[in-house]
Amino acid sequence: MKILAVACQKGGVGKSTLAINLAAAFSLMESFQNPKDPGQILLIDMDKQHHSSKTLAGGVFGSGRGEDENELTTLSQCLTGRTPLPISAIAQKSHLPENNENNNLHYVPSDFQGMEEAEHFLNSDTTGQFRLSDLLQPLESIYKYVVIDTPPDLSIMTNNALVAATHVLVPIDLQAFSMDALLQTIAKIDEIRGHPRFNPDLQLAGIVLTKCNLRHSEERDWYELLKRDYEGYILSPIAFRGDVHTAQSQGKDIFSYKPPRDPEAVASSNLASKEYAKVAEEVKKRIDRN
Repeated sequence: MKILAVACQKGGVGKSTLAINLAAAFSLMESFQNPKDPGQILLIDMDKQHHSSKTLAGGVFGSGRGEDENELTTLSQCLTGRTPLPISAIAQKSHLPENNENNNLHYVPSDFQGMEEAEHFLNSDTTGQFRLSDLLQPLESIYKYVVIDTPPDLSIMTNNALVAATHVLVPIDLQAFSMDALLQTIAKIDEIRGHPRFNPDLQLAGIVLTKCNLRHSEERDWYELLKRDYEGYILSPIAFRGDVHTAQSQGKDIFSYKPPRDPEAVASSNLASKEYAKVAEEVKKRIDRN
């Protein structure tokens, strides 16, 4: 089981969007590669805003397709021990991607108030850093890929994700203070790897430039600098495209919003679809290697 944490200290870099579309792409890739027995994908949302889990539930902007989070056992209850149920028992099948009949993308329901309470609980627990890791261990035989969305900080929730993960992916935009955020995130990753009790085997899967416009000279300069300083880690860039935001407003991943004509293709001719599919392919190859 490969566990990919999507993490960055800075908000507004598209972490949730990236997590949603990576999970959707992995789901499609597995369905095409192994149509009779595709690998199962799980998305876990450690951000109390729970935008990614809400999207996979179909509940974005009152679409009415999603489950009532008040009627479901949620991630926060697992994190705090308020339910004896394992993650596998509360995971729900997502309606996404819409062009995948295998329904091999699952998510864990989440809620704002519960995650706030869980954060306080984990901060007060001496073993709070390891709670998510403990919860995910029994899933080894069930899921092939787990994607973890994280909050825009380096809090106990992000620490839990990094301690549990096999790999971490860092999305970053090319705006003011972005380089500071990248350095802080890399420092946190090094801290987690450097502590023998945390996660010395954690690997950096890559750094993804999001919402970028490389036609601007300043952003091109930053891009070249990053490629020089983080050689081998910079993945294909993802441009700022309105279709991505429209897709999210409709409770969809980009591959459902702009589906391909070819029923066995992940991406359509849509540029945003192509970019997310390319990054997903690059990430999948990297995490599958080791």
